Amino acid sequence: MKKAVSMFLAAAMVCSLAACGGGDKGGGQQTAGPATEAAQPSGGADSGTEEKEPEAPAEGSGESRLVYGVTSTMSGDMGFNQWSSLGGDKPVIFLAEAMAPTCYDQDAQWLWDETIVASHDAVSNPDGTLTYTITLNDGLKFSDGSAITAKNYVAYPLLFSSPAAVAESAYGTIGKEFVGQQEYKDGASQAFAGISLVDDLTFSITVAADYNPYYYGLALLNIFPIDYTMWLADESADVADDGEGCHFVTEKEFNAENYGDAITAGRYIYDGRVCSGPYKIQSWDVAANEATLTINENYPGNFEGQKASIETIVVKVVDSATMLDALSTGSIDLIDGIGEGDMINACLDMADAGGYGADCYKYSGYMKLFYQCDWGPTQYEAVRKAITYLTDRESICQESTLGFGNVANGQYSMAQWMAQDMEEELSSELEAYAYNPEKAVELLKEDGWVYNEDGSDYEDGSGKIRYKKVPQEETEYMEGCVEVNGDWYMPLILKYCGHAEGEGIETTLDELLTIYLVESSSTADAGMKIDRTVMADAELLSYLNRRGANGEEKYAQPSYNMISLASGLGAAKFDKSGTWTFVEENIANNKNRYFNHTLDDLSNDMIYGVDAGDDAAFEDLWFQYQKEYNATLPETPLYNWTYCAVYNDKLEGFAETNIWSFQYAILYATIQ
Repeated sequence: MKKAVSMFLAAAMVCSLAACGGGDKGGGQQTAGPATEAAQPSGGADSGTEEKEPEAPAEGSGESRLVYGVTSTMSGDMGFNQWSSLGGDKPVIFLAEAMAPTCYDQDAQWLWDETIVASHDAVSNPDGTLTYTITLNDGLKFSDGSAITAKNYVAYPLLFSSPAAVAESAYGTIGKEFVGQQEYKDGASQAFAGISLVDDLTFSITVAADYNPYYYGLALLNIFPIDYTMWLADESADVADDGEGCHFVTEKEFNAENYGDAITAGRYIYDGRVCSGPYKIQSWDVAANEATLTINENYPGNFEGQKASIETIVVKVVDSATMLDALSTGSIDLIDGIGEGDMINACLDMADAGGYGADCYKYSGYMKLFYQCDWGPTQYEAVRKAITYLTDRESICQESTLGFGNVANGQYSMAQWMAQDMEEELSSELEAYAYNPEKAVELLKEDGWVYNEDGSDYEDGSGKIRYKKVPQEETEYMEGCVEVNGDWYMPLILKYCGHAEGEGIETTLDELLTIYLVESSSTADAGMKIDRTVMADAELLSYLNRRGANGEEKYAQPSYNMISLASGLGAAKFDKSGTWTFVEENIANNKNRYFNHTLDDLSNDMIYGVDAGDDAAFEDLWFQYQKEYNATLPETPLYNWTYCAVYNDKLEGFAETNIWSFQYAILYATIQ
């Protein structure tokens, strides 16, 4: 049932579209959620280019054709997300590239793709490492008809983790879990020790002991076959294994000087590009933000043997402000990732009127108040809980999503299979933190926020700011602390960083938090003050990460106690290991600077203490993790939200979810 449109939202919200529905965009390659630590490009970006009508098929041709509208700009980068591909690139990349040995299904369960793999084996070694041996099915082919062999698979980590690619700004993270990756990446070894060739169709990969066991072990093998001669612009290029691991054999020495330009150029080859996915690129007009793909006849099908039937797919950028008009006029046939309540209602209205279909699906992410927990008032658990009790999360959720979301009490989304399995336990065993200003005051008093600025006793209802007596070292970086007769007092003043005016769900969240928390009379009555600053997302994330471009010192220092943002949870891979680390050299991963051994241990145990496929053990540790997170609140979880896909009803059999995004769902669809 559609929800009534909120008057506030109609006034405060602008339309936006989160490109491609978020989550994993093919083969477990993570995209980020909107403007987050790991965030999907925020929707609603105007492409800045004039939309052009796609060329229609010739009359009577009988060609089936779908135009897919995205709102994130395209860069034309076909670099498998190993460089900074834009949101509009991702559906093109993962329509044109596929055939990994492992994949995940519609329920986010990882499995071997038997369409690709004839056999597989895993052996634990005496040194604790784990060797996977994979034999491919015979007869696999690229789009140009050339054979796909074991060499094409091992070339993927060999190329993208090579010093030559890293010198051309590649991330160099592919195969970081494999034995010998760091030495190979650094150039200390010419061969990648953990990767071996057995025969034309068989190869092995040895993962480090740290990843044995590893719950997402199959995800480590989610590598794609590539035509390395195309990427290196060297027809003589080969892959060899002399017993020390795999390496490239090239006409010239394999380094950035000789092959860097070719690697960069390989990202932007469209004409005759050799592809492995269900589609191949016919053309890509980057200036016009439009790519055209046609069926790859050599694609063997996905893990269920499913092949594409729609002959041509056009991916084009549309203006979020006019995208539904473009749909109604036939300029585009499908849009997904629509996350605003009023826009979802508009999509459902189109479907109700006839001629269109609309599907809603939960996103694997959550809105939150992020805290820095090593300084100021937010270093105290009672303050974080008081903020949560002072935040009317239910009203914020309803006004932001118009009923298409739900309040979350942990680091989960109802799009996740674990949360669906344990919905009753999440509801009954986690603290709900319902809006309760009186409870907030009670917690603050118990925690010692019972003084005035001069050290005298605080009087409830006075309207003044509360103070707490603290050791002097806890006042570091905190403005407004006072010394009275040798004792130090900290004010209950929080610095809050929000998003500058613009489009998207995070801006709407910031506006609602301003109303329901920052400027709420309940907050003032509790003796708390929140100073709000807004800024562009790039700067906001620099403060959150405590590092910025060029090492600017202002970002490295604690500056904001709390920041509002959306956070992705991974469509098919929930991995928070290292998020709460105590290890100094990895401290940048602990963005909250929250040091809790229980949370740290559980986040690692559920990933590194569980064998691949042991879902019951993983789920049990996941729930323990949720309980600890809920009990200590290093962040205030706010709500989960919903996305919508709307499309011309000539499209049949299309069923998209957060897990099963466009490039997967479209293989099952037909055009009538």
